[in-house]
Amino acid sequence: MKKMDATELGTRSERGRMYGMAACGAVALGLAISCAGTQTPKDRITDPGELLFNGQTVSGVDCYKCHNGNATGTWRGPDLIKRLPNLQDPAIADAIYKGPGMMPAYKGKLDERQVAEITAWLRSRSPAPAAK
Repeated sequence: MKKMDATELGTRSERGRMYGMAACGAVALGLAISCAGTQTPKDRITDPGELLFNGQTVSGVDCYKCHNGNATGTWRGPDLIKRLPNLQDPAIADAIYKGPGMMPAYKGKLDERQVAEITAWLRSRSPAPAAK
């Protein structure tokens, strides 16, 4: 077995520490990305729009991951309660169907009734839009 000098041992130790820090950072980033929003538990929801928003009704429709279960937003998605007063209902539906920016599009995943339920629930949590 080869005997290592102090310089070689220090280099290996530093390299191991760097790999460990990189691995921990990658795990933390993965957890942060996947767990940005908090889902409202099903037993605390009575509104069908809130059930949809919280991923409790339609597979793959999980708005809460980016906008939080109460629609107040996360670092991944904006606070919808603050944005809604500036939007008319057709604009909200359009955003849900088309998915602006990084938001996924839900056209084909949600029907008009379901989009109306989400919109009504969001509207119940936010002031009415400004008249135009």
